Parts: sequence; structure tokens; C-alpha cells
Amino acid sequence: MNPLPALTETREGVGPIQSQPGWLGASSPKNLLILQLARLGDLVQTWPLLTRLRQAYPGARLTLLTDHRLLPLQAAGPKVEEVLGFDFLRLGALTARDWPGAYRLVAELLKDLQARDFDLMFNLNFSRLSLLLTHLLGVQAKGYLPAAGGREFSREPWLAWIYSLVHARQFNRFHLTDVFRHLAPEPAWAPPGPRLAAIPRREPVIALQLATRHQRRTWPLAHFTRLAEHLVSRLGARVLLLGTASERGLGEKLRAALAPALREGVVNLQGATGLAELAGQLQQAHLLVSGDTGTLHLAAALGVPTAALFLGPALCFETGPYGSGHYVLQAEPPCHPCTEAASPCPPEGPICLEMLPPQTVARFIAVWLETGTAPGNLPLPSGSRIYRSGQDDFGVRYQYLGEEPPRFVDLVGRAYRRAGAWLAAPSPKPPPPNPYEEGDKCPSGDLPRLEVLLAVLNRGAQVPPELPQVTEALRPLLAFQDEMQRQGQQELFFGVKEVFTAQLENCLSVSR
Repeated sequence: MNPLPALTETREGVGPIQSQPGWLGASSPKNLLILQLARLGDLVQTWPLLTRLRQAYPGARLTLLTDHRLLPLQAAGPKVEEVLGFDFLRLGALTARDWPGAYRLVAELLKDLQARDFDLMFNLNFSRLSLLLTHLLGVQAKGYLPAAGGREFSREPWLAWIYSLVHARQFNRFHLTDVFRHLAPEPAWAPPGPRLAAIPRREPVIALQLATRHQRRTWPLAHFTRLAEHLVSRLGARVLLLGTASERGLGEKLRAALAPALREGVVNLQGATGLAELAGQLQQAHLLVSGDTGTLHLAAALGVPTAALFLGPALCFETGPYGSGHYVLQAEPPCHPCTEAASPCPPEGPICLEMLPPQTVARFIAVWLETGTAPGNLPLPSGSRIYRSGQDDFGVRYQYLGEEPPRFVDLVGRAYRRAGAWLAAPSPKPPPPNPYEEGDKCPSGDLPRLEVLLAVLNRGAQVPPELPQVTEALRPLLAFQDEMQRQGQQELFFGVKEVFTAQLENCLSVSR
């Protein structure tokens, strides 16, 4: 039985969304704690939230808790009154061999935080440590919330909606930065984002980030080598290789593969820069080419134009370069997006690694340098796409630059985005259409899927077995329904279902 039509109520009477009753109250919070305990890229993607909090609560004191190794980086980010660092590597080591020592380390951190008397905190991490701190501090909280005495996680509706999309990531159209940013109330006005620097046509400085955190996300070194050769020999570029000391061998292999006359144009800075120096080097570059890395997010935050190469688990809609005017070359084989560990690849290796040929990337950059804009009609292998980042009222979006009409996955993804924007709004109501979505027309080959999906939503029809993509499209909505039933907030499910359905009906009406 399909449970969706069994709930026939509408969203009438849905009130403002609050994670905990009265968390904003009559008076604004004065002392805020933001927990961001993850990697470099996650910290950078927290910066728009910090900016939004500053605008929403101009008189409040903001304190950021992060990994102590990232402390030098925050100098390049939004101003906060205090940045606290914690040694998570030490805690991990103590947990493995000295439980009393680990307990004392956490107890000291907790005592320090309690003494600061916070009245609102934001927990941005799905981790046991952040859950424990949120529970023990006992202040009003946003984000990932403790339940069952701090032993379990609870997600407020906005994060529950985002988490439901894990069940079918191909339909996710929410950037992690906007997920964080919409935890805070919308300020009366928002400052403009960083402007992209101009790219000179002659003697450009182009930075390459060779490694990512996982092989499936990493463009092959041989491809980077051919790209560097093209940049130096044909475009007269100076190439900077960025990365950690452990990655320095990659840079040396790249330089060794180049003709001696070209090596002088390639400088290996891997392991030679701290975080503050990395920010400085990026600000000297005119363009960064990178996979889904912290370096990519830092460059985008600093206003450096980026060309992102997204493979395997990397999905530009989730973690692409944030802001307007960046480009993403995205490999989208049938198995996309996969996971780093669980998804099987063919014996010969991940097929997506060869879906972004180096000669195409080189041509892409050459046209960008020559014309100031990148072409969308480059000859890419089937399944690869080029996107350009932009902004709408909700946050960042990625526009496909090719000529192919929107696919079923695109239309459903936009419907999820529209329903999520309704959910995140302080006064829930369907937002007005965005210009870039007006006139979406479903291709004739995908029209049966759209019709069946709407029949399921409106009348409880069953999904035919020959249309598994429709079943996949329903998984996030069903997961959100289950969570809202558990929380006793079914009216929020009714609301997002109505907005989701209305968006799809609009697509169907223009397709007939």
C-alpha cells in the first residue's frame, strides 16, 4: 500500500516552523555558539551562516568551536568575537587507549563552554561529540538536536527534509551551505557575496588541486599532467600545484612527466603552505581547477573563479563551488551519484574517471580565458554535463549549459527544492516561481514517469514495476512523512507534499 494518499489533509493552518518552542522568544539571543567540528570545506561552507547570524542578531556575540588545526583559516572568514579550537585527533587517540583521559579532555571543554553562558547554539555536525555537548550544555539549540537523554539524534523538520533526500541523492538540489544558512532566521538585508576576480587573457596564474579525500572523487593524475602541459605551452600560464605534504609526490610526478622547458612554468607548493598561506596563494591565482575539496570551497569563498571536476560521489548540487559564475564539469554515469565505500565499480575501475577528458577541460579553460565565459557546447562523453552556478532567492543553483531539455530527475529535483524552500520559510507558503524554472517542459520520453508520479501523489495509484525511477522519486517524500509522523508534525508533511505536487503539475501542464 502506498501511504502517501492515505493522508488526505491539507496544509491549512500550518504555523511557523520552530525546532524548539519559543527558541527566538521575545528577545533576541545575545551569546551564540556555533559547533562546526568537521573538515576544512565544511568550515568554509559555514561562513554564510555566520554572516547571516551577524545580520540577524547585530548585537550578539558569536563564538565558533572548530578543529584547532583550522584556526588559522578563520582569519579569512566572517568576523566572529571568538574562535575556539579543540584537538580532535588527540581525543581520538585517547578514546582508543585512555578512556579516563578522553573523559577529562571532554569535561574540560564542557566546563569552558558552560562558563561562557550561551543562550543559543547551532550544532552543525552529525557526531557523537557534538550531540553530547549540545545535550550537556542544555541551552536552546538549532540543527542536530539530542533526544533520549542525549543518546540519540533528533532532526528539526528542515534537517529532516534534507536528510530524507539521502534516500535518493540524485534528486537533491540543496547545497550544504544553504542547509546551514537556512537554520538561521532571514535578516532584513543580506550583504552581497564575494565578487569573482577577473581572469586575464595573457599570463594567467592557474592553480591545480590534484588530490581529493577519495579516489572516486579524484581526476586522474595523467589528466592533470596533460592539462598542465596545455596551460603552460599553449596559454602561457603559470601553474601552481596546491595540496598537503602527503600529496607532494603527486606534484613531483606531474612535473617529471613534462618536458624540461615546461617544468619551469609549474610550481609545486604542496606541503609548503599552511592554511593562511593557502588562502594567500589562492588570492594570487586567477583560476582554480579542483575536484570536490576544501581548497575549492575556500577559493569560491575568496572570490576566485573555479572550474570544478566532479566525479563519483561528488554532486555539484550538494557541494559545488558556492556563489555565482563558477563552473562544474560533472560526470553523470547511470550509477551516479555513488558512495565512497558501498557502491561497486566495474573491475576496470570507476567509469566516471574517463568521462571528463583532459583535452576537453583544456579547451573549456581556453575559451573561458579568451571570451570571459565558458562554452556549454563542448564535445563531452555521453553522461557528462557542464553547469554554471548562480543565485536565486533561496541560495545557490546550478544551471545546465547544454541543449538537452530538463530530464525527469531534474524536474523532480526542482520540485523537492521548491517544497524545501516552502518548509524553510518563516511563514510557510509556496514561493513564487523562479524565472529560470518557468516553462519547464518534460521530454516526451519522460512524460509517462511524470504522469504516474502525479497519479501516485493524487490518487494513490501503484507504481508499475517497469518504472523504478518513479519509486526512487518517492523515497525522500516517504522518509519525510515517516519522520514527521514520529515527531507529531504531520501538517508539515501535508504542506511539502502539496507544494511538491503543485510544482510537478505545472511541469505536466506545460508538457501537454
